[in-house]
Amino acid sequence: MNQPTEDRIRKIEEEQKQLKEEVRKLREQMTEPITIPRIELDPGGIQNRLDNHADTLREISQKQDKIATDVDELKIDAKAYTSDAAIFKNKVERVESDVSTIKDDVEQVKTIQSGHSKFFEEHGRRLSQIEATMATKDDVSSIKGDIGKLEGIMMQILNRLPKTEGE
Repeated sequence: MNQPTEDRIRKIEEEQKQLKEEVRKLREQMTEPITIPRIELDPGGIQNRLDNHADTLREISQKQDKIATDVDELKIDAKAYTSDAAIFKNKVERVESDVSTIKDDVEQVKTIQSGHSKFFEEHGRRLSQIEATMATKDDVSSIKGDIGKLEGIMMQILNRLPKTEGE
């Protein structure tokens, strides 16, 4: 025979041996088949459960719709609150500015009061001096009495004086 043909035959025989070996290994790997018991379905029970699930899904859908509506309302409220917060922030900034101005004004008033207190102290000292030297009602009454006595004495003196011709 021809050498190339023999080589081919040997190659085919080797491949056949390999295939047999692989088939043998695959057979060894096989296990017993698993038997699955037949499942009987209860069409009425399944339909009832499906109906219950459909009802539950409708309820969930209705609740979800209500929640979606509530969320939309909350979004609107949140926008309003954000707007209100901006207004309040602006007002707080104005109040802070006003408080700052008031603080400055109070400091000026304190400075002015400090200067006034010096004047009040001086006036207080002067009033104390005036009160110390001022006549009281009793002093005035006493002086009136003394003046009345002096008047009487002066009248007596005048009565004793000689009278002039033209009188």
